[in-house]
Amino acid sequence: MNICLVVIDSLRFDLWQALRPSRLRQTGVSFERAYASECWTLPTHVSIFTGLLPSSHGAHLQSMAYLSGPPTIAELLSSEGFETELITRNPIFDGTIPGITRGFQRRTRVTSPRSGLNHMSIMLALSKPRFRRQIMETGFFHEGHRRNRDFVAAFARTTVPADREALAHAIERVRSLRRRNKSYFLFLNLFDVHAPYCPSEASIFRCPLSVEGLEELVRLPRVLPRLGAHSYLEPGFSMSERSRRVLVSRYQSAVQLMSDKIGCFLDEAESLGVFEDTLVIVTSDHGEAFGEHGLYLHDASVWGTHLHVPLWIHHPEAMGGAVRDVVSTKDLFGLIRSIAMGRATDGTILDPEFRLRHSVVVGEHFYSPHAIRAEPKYRQNLVTAICGDAKVIRRREGNFLFDIAIDPGEESAEGVGAPLDAFAERCRAQGASRTDVRDKLGHLQNWPFDVVAG
Repeated sequence: MNICLVVIDSLRFDLWQALRPSRLRQTGVSFERAYASECWTLPTHVSIFTGLLPSSHGAHLQSMAYLSGPPTIAELLSSEGFETELITRNPIFDGTIPGITRGFQRRTRVTSPRSGLNHMSIMLALSKPRFRRQIMETGFFHEGHRRNRDFVAAFARTTVPADREALAHAIERVRSLRRRNKSYFLFLNLFDVHAPYCPSEASIFRCPLSVEGLEELVRLPRVLPRLGAHSYLEPGFSMSERSRRVLVSRYQSAVQLMSDKIGCFLDEAESLGVFEDTLVIVTSDHGEAFGEHGLYLHDASVWGTHLHVPLWIHHPEAMGGAVRDVVSTKDLFGLIRSIAMGRATDGTILDPEFRLRHSVVVGEHFYSPHAIRAEPKYRQNLVTAICGDAKVIRRREGNFLFDIAIDPGEESAEGVGAPLDAFAERCRAQGASRTDVRDKLGHLQNWPFDVVAG
């Protein structure tokens, strides 16, 4: 069986749930309680590729590499004769960061075909000094990116919408591979929902003649540089409600456009017969914040805003419907490997018995040592666990318990500083296995708040 994994970068669950295309509402398995293993792109993807938490695979802000550990899913499938290809314009996957593209025989970087002198190209040229500062000063880039003079221009181009072209490339690859009767694993990382939240198909700008477009042209040159520098982690940061609403409006437009793109992609895939012999997965690597808990973008967080993500899976033989069980996107690794090896879905995320045995899900965050101006509360490693409606966040300051059924925004912590046994009791009351609770509790108890991984 073939595999197509589509990861929509920075797509939060709540908005997608309302705007997702009709096919994702009517067919396949929709997981309503799926959680990413970290709050940003590198660690969550490596978790999907390996089935490991960031604390085990080690690819996060404190290492910026996957240097050791077991083979990735792309390596495993490549060794089994699958054609493996990565399709994106995200600089995380340009080959600079060691280890994360291991096993992909083809790495296709898609860029916008639009060129020439226009207000978009002028803006990109004027923004290069800002992009250069962002690359040099934040921890979200590898040293190889900082040394590469050409990377500034390449990074600026990633903001120009091109997911329609990426999806079209994927369809052509599928058509070619099926004609040659080749098994394939295609991984797409789509980027148009990512900041700066492209609100149109052709540009990062709205029409400047509209009221919204004019306001964006006035506000964004001041707002985006502050967000790109992660200034929201620093003492005294504030953003006006008007600027916040501008960002939210752009994000909503980008998500709506993404819904249309995914819908068209799935329709074309069906016309090629893909759904008859292909495992198709649509998910996200993390969500996005717009002022919740004082945060923006995706950083320094194990809040649901960042970890709760969409997950839709089509398997030719799986019954469709909505699943309310709490699951982790890192367990997609086991599903992909099992299906690629010709096995059943037993013992995978599609198996209710597997979900019951693994009903306590863990999320982590490793802080950036480069964020030297960040408030002390952001300069610590974080860990959370979710089981049913119970959630605990473990910080240096103590344990914070939440009932996310009555407090989905996680605004009111119960039992601050309470022992972890209180969370364990809630897990057992919701049917979690003793083994699972014991293992996850041990992980929380041994969490290193202040250690920077070597």
